[in-house]
Amino acid sequence: MGAPRGIKWSAPVLIRRDGAELVVAIPKPAVEALKAAPGDVLNFTELPDGSVQVWTVKKSTYSSLADLDRGRAPAKKGGRKK
Repeated sequence: MGAPRGIKWSAPVLIRRDGAELVVAIPKPAVEALKAAPGDVLNFTELPDGSVQVWTVKKSTYSSLADLDRGRAPAKKGGRKK
């Protein structure tokens, strides 16, 4: 049985417990496809269909979307002038 059409690769990984956290090693095909490097942040996003998308932010200083929001300047009040 061949791989389903549209799938380039699949790489199972073992989930380990490290204290209170669950951790995995990022498989080499994922590292290469994401062009991931030390210092990058992996983001996991659940889509409306229930699937989870993984993407990288290169050498970011935040580890969650909440961190990103903290760094934004507050929006100016008053709206658009005519």
